[in-house]
Amino acid sequence: MKIKYKCFHFVEVYLAIFIVEYSCMNSNNFSTTEINKKLSNGYVSFSKEVKKAAKYVMDNPAEIPLHSIRTIASNAGVNPSTMVRLITLLGFKRYDEFKTIYKKAASQMPVSNFTSHAKDLLNEKHKNPFSDAEANVYKSLSGAFNEKTYKAIDSSVDKLMKAETVYILGMRSSFSMAFYLHYLLHFVLPKTKLIRGQEGMLLSEISQINANDVVVVFGASPLSLETTKALDKIKRREAFIIVATDMYTSQAASNADIIVALGNETLNFLPSILPYAAFSEILVSQIVTKGGKKMLTRIKKFEDELSEMGAYIRPSQ
Repeated sequence: MKIKYKCFHFVEVYLAIFIVEYSCMNSNNFSTTEINKKLSNGYVSFSKEVKKAAKYVMDNPAEIPLHSIRTIASNAGVNPSTMVRLITLLGFKRYDEFKTIYKKAASQMPVSNFTSHAKDLLNEKHKNPFSDAEANVYKSLSGAFNEKTYKAIDSSVDKLMKAETVYILGMRSSFSMAFYLHYLLHFVLPKTKLIRGQEGMLLSEISQINANDVVVVFGASPLSLETTKALDKIKRREAFIIVATDMYTSQAASNADIIVALGNETLNFLPSILPYAAFSEILVSQIVTKGGKKMLTRIKKFEDELSEMGAYIRPSQ
């Protein structure tokens, strides 16, 4: 019993020092790097539940700016009181102070990397354009999909299949991504509309959206101002919003009900559309799979109509 008491007393003393150390620091001077360092140094002294909370914070920094403390605690598998305790150990009085550090880190990321990526293309290590192109394809797709991404896609499928109307939006460089998904979806979900936003019609198109609709928004970095404004308007229409973007910390994600983060790893100076094309194809394939025979009948009917209208050139006999 004495040994156990001594061990417990040692932990209490260690934690006390830990708290004093952080309390003396100005939280405004914190950075996410410093927070991670302090969490790592103090990890061994934490209780089992606090360790879970600390690990979640270190592993998921992009989630912190987007959610309330209750959501973060739930995602970490701990009670909100445990997350409060961890934040207190770090010297923060309120969760908002803690959250601001991660928001600041996200806001300091460069808006675009066009110039630096272009310089890389001119670098000596990129002398073979064909091998680099192959490497770029692999790099763009390898980090795009994981268990979390597939879960988000699966949830998106259910919402899309139940929607009254599906709207798709993509501005500037994201328009091609939106157009491709619209092309694929109109085979399987007839009530699918592409928001084009041309000739000043964006607000008029958004005004048709209602609470029974689902809107898929493509928001690759650098995120256009038009996209953020459109998302604000769509949110007011109370539609369900699915955002396909590169980072969970993207401003586009703040209005999303489902976030599909696909990364932005590319050797090109412009964002790669490959992960977004793959996302669209996986999404539609899942809709077909879940739709069963009813979906097959719909596709066959649509295909026959296109054939009758002579939409495609028949292969030579």
